[in-house]
Amino acid sequence: MYPTTQADCLTAFGTLRRGAPADAFEIGEGCNRFPPSPVLGRYLADLLHRLVRRGAMSGYTDPFNGGARTAVAELLGPHLEIPLAPSDIFFTRGGTEAINLTIAHLAATGHGLILPLPNYYAFDQSAVRWGAPITGYYRHDGAIHHTGADLPQRTCLVEVLPNGITGAPHTIPARSAPNFTLLDVPFQTCLHNRSSTGILRERIRRLDLRRSAIIITASKDLSLPGLRAAAVISKSTALMEHLGRDNFERIATTSNPLAEMAITLYSSVLPMLEAPHQQSAQQTVRSAHAIVKRAGLPELPGHGDFQRLRQHLTAMSDRFRRNTETLDSEDSPVRIVHTAAPAAGYSAFAELREPQPDFLRWVQECGRQGLRLNPAVVHGGTIPAWEALHPGQQFLRMNLSEPPTELKRGLNLIKEHARFSRARNEGRAVV
Repeated sequence: MYPTTQADCLTAFGTLRRGAPADAFEIGEGCNRFPPSPVLGRYLADLLHRLVRRGAMSGYTDPFNGGARTAVAELLGPHLEIPLAPSDIFFTRGGTEAINLTIAHLAATGHGLILPLPNYYAFDQSAVRWGAPITGYYRHDGAIHHTGADLPQRTCLVEVLPNGITGAPHTIPARSAPNFTLLDVPFQTCLHNRSSTGILRERIRRLDLRRSAIIITASKDLSLPGLRAAAVISKSTALMEHLGRDNFERIATTSNPLAEMAITLYSSVLPMLEAPHQQSAQQTVRSAHAIVKRAGLPELPGHGDFQRLRQHLTAMSDRFRRNTETLDSEDSPVRIVHTAAPAAGYSAFAELREPQPDFLRWVQECGRQGLRLNPAVVHGGTIPAWEALHPGQQFLRMNLSEPPTELKRGLNLIKEHARFSRARNEGRAVV
């Protein structure tokens, strides 16, 4: 029987949220607050209309006959600089489902997990749910905390590149090669520095896809988590068969056409963003159109819309960079941990400049007074792991996609709560 308990990070989350009003302001949520491009809205609305008209949403079978997997393999293979076949692509309903199903397979095949810290809650929770022992957690510099769990015969190293909480790449722990590697890639656009793509490609080139899997999602970069658009890339026959069986047993369908086209569009946008000038960008878009046409899929947006989408993503990246500067300014109540500074995405890990005597109690009190904060312990791991890898440090996740006025409002609220707490601890009246 599978355990019914939940991960420590979810227990901590529930405890810290207890008593917070429903309309409390939150500054570190895991959601892209930059609005999606109008190009995406128009394209997806028209696409849905076309799919309904041709009956593609009226049956359980794949209306594309595997065309989306063919197109994504042909688009992503050259971009990631690895050879991919359609059989290496499996679409899931979001990255969380991809994590859960992959860890279910790893647990069933006797793998223990080594997880980064911080991490997305689904890694810990899926491990608890399916009974995969977590044997260690590692931080950004590769230092590892061993949990004391019995070492299984097989080990899976989980990487998140860049880390979904800090936005930074983690150094892999110095140890023998794992039996399996699960690489989650939450962000591929809005790079804070151009080396991020190179780091990802270098890491992927060193993977043996027969003993590893890559998860990609369009949700975070395109601000469309509601589409539940993600894919698992792997040459592991056992894993892909597990995904297929689960999909059939739970959903009795092999296709989610709208989400598959969103992943196809996303896969065509990524190489276009790297084009050095307009002429090469046009050639990249023409190539994507040809690939999609050969695969028998509905056509992609025109070149003008691709350019508008590129401009939209550039504006989003600019907001992230400006907010990073605001977050780390001298008058900010927090500072970015520069050894794990964000390289991509909308998330950053920041340390409270004015430490609190009881940090978690202070976070809970802030919530009750209308300010939701997300401290380190809600982002995976256990208290012993956090104390071992980050002793005495008081971290908050900060969302770089907030409108600048909202970010400043949140930082001012942190200042106020810190000032009130300091005065109370010193027995002074708050002026």
